[in-house]
Amino acid sequence: MTLADLQANAKEHGFEHHFMAEEGGVRSDGTGKLYTPDELRLVHSNSTDQGTDPGDEATLFMIEANDGTKGVMIMADAFHADPHKAEIIDVLRRNRAA
Repeated sequence: MTLADLQANAKEHGFEHHFMAEEGGVRSDGTGKLYTPDELRLVHSNSTDQGTDPGDEATLFMIEANDGTKGVMIMADAFHADPHKAEIIDVLRRNRAA
């Protein structure tokens, strides 16, 4: 599956917005609201790898906010990962496991 396929699948399941990592939280492109990680829940994630180039690897995270806003966050492979995104995803994974 390509990243475009993963995004289309997420959208079919109601994850229409994009969440962007910022210092202090995650902002929704739909509402403009800044959420703290405690206001978010990691619903599902899928990874894609389209070959031997690590730059082609990415993970799409489906996230739901406590107000019902659903969106995705895309993170590049570990070498190219945004540290703000990585920190937020780590918190969401820990919260999901708890």
